[in-house]
Amino acid sequence: MGWALICAILLLPQFLQAEVPAIKPWFKQAVLLKSYQQSYDWLTPWEKREIRTQTGMALVVRLPVSENTESAGTVDKQVLHLLTTAEMVADATLLEVTRKDIRQPFQAKLVLMDYAANLALLNIEDSNFWDGLNPIDWSPVKSKSKADDENVYSLNIKSVQEWEVESGTIQLMAVGHRRVSDAWLALLKLSGVSKSGQGFPLLQDNETVGIILEAGKGEAKAIPTQMLLEFLAHAGSGSYKSLAHRGFSWSRLPQRSTADFFQIPPELPGIWINRVLPYGTGSDVLQRGDYLTKIGKWPLSHDGKIKHPEWGLSLFDLLFLDQLKVGDSLELELIRDGKALVLQTRVSAYEENGRTVPLKRVGHPPRYVIQGGFLFQELTLNYLSMWGANWRSRAPVRLRLFLEQNKTVLMDDNYKNVKGESASQNTESEQRVVLVTQVIPDEINIGYQKLSNAIVLRINGQEIRRLKDVGKAFLNPETEFHRIDFLPGSDRLSVILPVAELKQSNQRIKNNFRIPKLKSY
Repeated sequence: MGWALICAILLLPQFLQAEVPAIKPWFKQAVLLKSYQQSYDWLTPWEKREIRTQTGMALVVRLPVSENTESAGTVDKQVLHLLTTAEMVADATLLEVTRKDIRQPFQAKLVLMDYAANLALLNIEDSNFWDGLNPIDWSPVKSKSKADDENVYSLNIKSVQEWEVESGTIQLMAVGHRRVSDAWLALLKLSGVSKSGQGFPLLQDNETVGIILEAGKGEAKAIPTQMLLEFLAHAGSGSYKSLAHRGFSWSRLPQRSTADFFQIPPELPGIWINRVLPYGTGSDVLQRGDYLTKIGKWPLSHDGKIKHPEWGLSLFDLLFLDQLKVGDSLELELIRDGKALVLQTRVSAYEENGRTVPLKRVGHPPRYVIQGGFLFQELTLNYLSMWGANWRSRAPVRLRLFLEQNKTVLMDDNYKNVKGESASQNTESEQRVVLVTQVIPDEINIGYQKLSNAIVLRINGQEIRRLKDVGKAFLNPETEFHRIDFLPGSDRLSVILPVAELKQSNQRIKNNFRIPKLKSY
């Protein structure tokens, strides 16, 4: 009896331990992905950089379908797609997808990419590819305290034929900052998972609960199911909207004098709105200086945290994971000018545009104009990134300043951040910072050839608010010389180019430097 009891106790942990997920079902739900990526050279915008390759995975998913289709009980190949990360497919010239049971790769096409959310949808036109594949059934991720098994799992692909499972644990559900798009989104942080990669599935209690973003050195990051389902729902709608997002930047009250100036009780928990974004939740009703105390039914602490029903004390952005969805009505409680207000708004999505300095964009060629060897471009994060991984310290200071809240430097009334400009406006009509990035050598510009990164104020007396203005301004010279005026601090305050010689100069430059087009639009 005693020995039986001891043996039972020793064996008990084995019975309590959850079963490792089977690998075989994934042969029909996940595929290998190889991308050949070639980004644009933003210093020489008519050229591309060297091709690089990445390997990862893509998961078989189904976009939302009508009730009639669902009741049929069959999977329509037309609604199946492949889900992966945006970083895997950004600027890709070729996407190759390989099934485990078919070694011949299939060519995939990019259908939709949300670079801010780091998600992308692919399609393959060859119907043979989809034979036997099954879409993933997603389940919401659970906190460790509510899961049957404390371990989570992903795949370890050693080769096309050798697939294994690796395990890890959830450290926490955090709010991650995707700096290249300035997006704040929910992010799972994992420990122990290091052999998987971009696009790999994340499993919990033998259910799929997310997709791996990156892994290595014993840790990984993943996008939880709730965000993936929102992305797929928006992708299946008529016009795509990104994920729910806040519409403001915030901080703790910096000092007592700030609280006094904005008439905020310093002991009252809440966050200070230091900037309103041109998009996102609350951007239509909030003002700089507001003191936000409550979002919906959730009171805010001094450090912007709320009590999430699943994940406990978390940054309020985590509400957009599963509590607040795009289009939902929402009340915001705040202090403004010493008065308590309750404002009505709707949860709204992240948007790319609306900034004086656009953040990183992929899949779009650089926009430029060349006149007399002067290369005109708009200031973008892509351009600043040409100074390498440490561009935040290496790029010219006066250019970096424009990125600080996209409104740090006030040049004149033309470059003030105009509140209320819609982020949904056409990119070509939005206010931008236009600069001469370099001067391509020609006899017409002798003496100016060392000029670089000079911010343009006016051409021929016309204010330059966007790149499109450059071409128009050169059509209307005021004298026999074109005149370009720059922001003080540049190597020169102004330059002139002879009108009569400009056409011949442009043709010489195009031929000598083998430039396909002198204007990108």
